[in-house]
Amino acid sequence: MLRRWSSERAVSLCKAQVNPHFLSSDGLPADGRLRLLSFNIQVGISTARYRHYLTRSWQHLLPHGGRALNLQRIGALLDGYDLVALQEADGGSLRSGYVNQVEHLARLGNFPYWYQQLNRNLGRFAQHSNGLLSRLNPNHLEDHPLPGRPDAAPSSCVSARARTRWWW
Repeated sequence: MLRRWSSERAVSLCKAQVNPHFLSSDGLPADGRLRLLSFNIQVGISTARYRHYLTRSWQHLLPHGGRALNLQRIGALLDGYDLVALQEADGGSLRSGYVNQVEHLARLGNFPYWYQQLNRNLGRFAQHSNGLLSRLNPNHLEDHPLPGRPDAAPSSCVSARARTRWWW
């Protein structure tokens, strides 16, 4: 049975970061369809086979040269979406070469708005995070702590609202 954390964690309001070079008029494509993607980037590690979870597990702790190329590939893929939820991103620690992967992917995908939700801060060693990339200005962002075991890593989710020129 899942229990709440020993110290109560509250819902908190947040603000998105802005990449001013990528701001556009409304962020939506001409057809008005919102293209969504949820992507577990595994800290930029490439896993093509089940055995890679074992043989490449060291990459969750230490930097490696292939991570930058994987993030470039992910950034190119994100260009076709309007709102992207990222899981297992690093907020700029040793294992990512001190690169905030959420901010980096926002730049690569030309997203004007981004938000990093830091779930577990291990300082210079790891900054376990979720991320949100958006072409629409999220005028309301909330961090929601999720219930779990007291001995497990904290989990959270992000909720976002944005206004558009479209009314349904």
